[in-house]
Amino acid sequence: MKKRLAALAGLIAALAFAGNAGAVHTGWFAPDGAAELKNPFAKNGSAAAEGKKIFEYNCLKCHGPAGKADGWSAGSLQIELPDFSNKDVTSVESDGEWFWKVKTGQFEMPPFQLILKDDEVWKAIVYIRTLAK
Repeated sequence: MKKRLAALAGLIAALAFAGNAGAVHTGWFAPDGAAELKNPFAKNGSAAAEGKKIFEYNCLKCHGPAGKADGWSAGSLQIELPDFSNKDVTSVESDGEWFWKVKTGQFEMPPFQLILKDDEVWKAIVYIRTLAK
């Protein structure tokens, strides 16, 4: 069921942004108020381990195992992916802004609101934060 939802989300995103297929994944800003959203798992020690599983199942194919934007399907994308291993990249936005982006999606990034529960998104963000060096 999750695989079907993921495929459907990807199709919806591709159709919605077909005219922007060549756009670079930069200049994408969360709306006012998103930065104030607080991650309820930010100080939860087990959230990163749970987030890693969520990341590996849903994000690894594009973002790669270390978050370096080098997943097996990244080369076929027409958008620039963020390098989660670079602290300069990950420190620019708050967890709330990331949460909004993951839930909403843009261009070839599917809207994960159709795939993941809010708690799963927050935990994946906790894990992604551990990748930055």
